[in-house]
Amino acid sequence: MLALFIVVGIVFGFIAALMAFVITWHEYAKHKLTKERLLKETFKSAIFAFIIFLFLSILIDFLVICFIIK
Repeated sequence: MLALFIVVGIVFGFIAALMAFVITWHEYAKHKLTKERLLKETFKSAIFAFIIFLFLSILIDFLVICFIIK
């Protein structure tokens, strides 16, 4: 069951990372940052969003196994 939640976390994490990248790029482009700094900041936000979604997916799996499927 953990494998299913990890796959779901990766898929939705990738979508969240892509959206975070696009949103951050659009917002930070207004501040006239250099291209290197803009890419660095947008990748940081994308990686953060991916990690959060993957972590939440694993946490939900843990909660389901411990408290619902007992």
